[in-house]
Amino acid sequence: MSIKIKAITRINPREPEAVKRFYAVAVNQGELTLNSLSKQIALMSTVSKTDIYAVLMALTEVIPQALEDGRIVRLGSLGSFSVSVHSESSATAEEVTSNNVKQLKLHFRPSAELKAQVEGFHIEKE
Repeated sequence: MSIKIKAITRINPREPEAVKRFYAVAVNQGELTLNSLSKQIALMSTVSKTDIYAVLMALTEVIPQALEDGRIVRLGSLGSFSVSVHSESSATAEEVTSNNVKQLKLHFRPSAELKAQVEGFHIEKE
């Protein structure tokens, strides 16, 4: 398999009157659900699809709990999840409260190993 791309036109927002340019964008080839992911993993192991699905479902519950507890969730060679906040400033530290927080942001940081694998993907035009 390879990453499929197609050409699309975009306007440069800094120069709206400039000539439109063409850019490559990745083409979505469908999705992989927890159910189908479980099936694929089961084919590679001695663990049943049902057991794998149960573990993945538990992971979807444990990760948000850990993030709410202020933890970084590291998933080995996959990467890590963490939460950060976007807030308004205050004149003093004492004035900073939860009311300053305007947005919570979820971050996923892929591991160096995963990044290297993605960089090695083959690309072809659709």
